[in-house]
Amino acid sequence: MARPSSASVLQLLDLLQGGDPVPAGELVEKLAVSRPVLSRLVAEAGDQVRRVGKARATAYVATALVRPNMWPLYRMGPDANMEELGTLHALRGDGFLFEPTGDRPNLTRAVDGPPGYFPGLPWFLDDVRPQGFLGRSLAHRLGRALGVPEDLKSWQSRDNLLGILHGGTSVGDLLLGQAAIDRALLEVDAPADRVDIDSRHDVYAIRAKEALDGEEVGSSPGGEQPKFTATVVTTTGRYAALVKFALPSLNPLGARWADLLVCEHLALSTLREAGFPASRTQLLRSDEHVFLEVERFDRTAEVLGRRGFASLLAMDAAFIGEGSRDWGLAGEQLVDERLITQDTAENMARLHWFGRLIGNTDMHLGNIGFHLIDSGQLSLCPAYDMLPMYMAPSAQTGNIRALAPVSINAPSRAGQAPFIAWAAELAGPFWRRVEESEVSPEIKAVAQQNTDVVSRYAQRFGS
Repeated sequence: MARPSSASVLQLLDLLQGGDPVPAGELVEKLAVSRPVLSRLVAEAGDQVRRVGKARATAYVATALVRPNMWPLYRMGPDANMEELGTLHALRGDGFLFEPTGDRPNLTRAVDGPPGYFPGLPWFLDDVRPQGFLGRSLAHRLGRALGVPEDLKSWQSRDNLLGILHGGTSVGDLLLGQAAIDRALLEVDAPADRVDIDSRHDVYAIRAKEALDGEEVGSSPGGEQPKFTATVVTTTGRYAALVKFALPSLNPLGARWADLLVCEHLALSTLREAGFPASRTQLLRSDEHVFLEVERFDRTAEVLGRRGFASLLAMDAAFIGEGSRDWGLAGEQLVDERLITQDTAENMARLHWFGRLIGNTDMHLGNIGFHLIDSGQLSLCPAYDMLPMYMAPSAQTGNIRALAPVSINAPSRAGQAPFIAWAAELAGPFWRRVEESEVSPEIKAVAQQNTDVVSRYAQRFGS
């Protein structure tokens, strides 16, 4: 039987032009056709229409008119070999559709609609988009060539997509499109940020200057503090690192940041020595610089393979939407979503209270993350960016804040005593280590006071 002349591919595309998934039943009704006729229309539309969902939940979406509008998504594994994960399709509007190869429930988990459909950039790519100090530099240098604004703050969803296709931050193990894949393989075979371990002081000084001059120095992890990446070559192999730096000899501002790099090293060392997963760090000093070399947990030694990463910021935005700065509360919410285990949530609470007791006022949702995997619950990544940020210069004015003992508000929720007690057992020794380290006399004095602050707080709330 011939199809009614009123039912055409153009009419189908007109019904899908908004970009949102439209249920098959709704299309059948509006086109006044049977389901088999709808299937033939979809087939005739070719790659202009994609199917989402299954059985009675089947819906259809229209792909973006601009080409290319689909890209392969790969993972570089810990062994540096590539695994094909599926295809990402850009849709009309701002949406995307991820069609996996095989069963990958974490990557197709519904945010707002059927599995695999995302109303914006897929959450698992959020941490790959250019951001922070080096992201701004990348936008300024390459914006014109990419056809996007040179000011990163003006980037929209499609601009972020172009940045990711260019290689993005290179955080984690996901690679979208041929260019990003080729760039990642080149970084494994011949890393541009290679440095011999015995040459670090000289090379790092040059790279610090290049970073401040806006030159490209390695890839671009997020964050605001000046930094660059390094692939350190030792006598036994290679390891990937993120290098933060300060210039204490330049001015009092640089001196304060140098002291904070020392504090970050001590905080992460304190956690790690207590058996809590935390990033490995090394402090390097020169006449002009203090460098904090942070070994990357999303890279493997020697082969420079990769491990998955998803920040709490990306997961909260996709599945919770609350934006709570209480990591313990966010952990409980992720448990309710069956994304993490109760043990992981409790570790998030412990880390949250350690941060509060050492005066980390910058515990935003991007400063804690998880190892991203295709299926199953996610485990917590090693701690990073953990330091007494209440001592940092003002982000608005650049003024150096007057030092004072850390101020810790009472718990806002019940049930926090065990986490406070655990954190105090580490925060006290941390402040004693700061007092004994190579920092300014002013910070030494405050560290001594903070040891008492932590002890009193633990007595009041940790028992």
